[in-house]
Amino acid sequence: MIQAKDLQFMYEDEPILRDINLEIKEGSFTAIIGANGSGKTTLAKHFNALLMPTRGNVFVDGIDTKKDETGARKKVGFVFQNFEDQIIYSTVEEDVAFGLENLGLKQKDAEKIVAGTLKSLRIGELAKKNVNTLSLGQKQLVALAGVLAMKPEYVVFDEPATMLDAKNKKNIMGLIKELNKKCRIAVIMITNVIEDLKYADYVIVLKAGRILFDDKKSRLSIKVMKEAGLHD
Repeated sequence: MIQAKDLQFMYEDEPILRDINLEIKEGSFTAIIGANGSGKTTLAKHFNALLMPTRGNVFVDGIDTKKDETGARKKVGFVFQNFEDQIIYSTVEEDVAFGLENLGLKQKDAEKIVAGTLKSLRIGELAKKNVNTLSLGQKQLVALAGVLAMKPEYVVFDEPATMLDAKNKKNIMGLIKELNKKCRIAVIMITNVIEDLKYADYVIVLKAGRILFDDKKSRLSIKVMKEAGLHD
């Protein structure tokens, strides 16, 4: 479980997150939605210790991110909105193996994990390809493969479909849902698109760095969405 307790975050003396208390359960699919500037990505970056609370704490399966950044990051993967920035090496298999090599895995073991991960995402045929020759949709899958190879229990997707056309959006969202249901990986999806909520089971609505709503999607009202500036 990911827990935020009395989380506050300041940037240059400006409050970005205020009084955040939440729980994200293992195996869940949670959407974090809010208008631009509401603090969605800032909040999510606390889950894998990319940012640290100014006040309060974040715990990942009991690990305090302030005390064990590495432990938190092993459990929580992050696929950024600008996913191309996550791709470092020129070939797909080298890039996906990058994190595993940093963990000190033997090359043979890393190669086996990389092959299995690419196969699970149905892009095994891309292993030897130069990433610069791939489509945007393929590059996003490579970035995702690099995260999944690390065997996280939670994965954050920062607006996963923003840069994709309708076909690739359908593909990536289908794979994300499959990871959640079949592999029991908890998904945290950041979005500002109401339509994207159809994929989630739980919804957290942010406004100006505060939580307006945190519950099952079925209990979300139009009134809350209007208050968040997300509904006409």
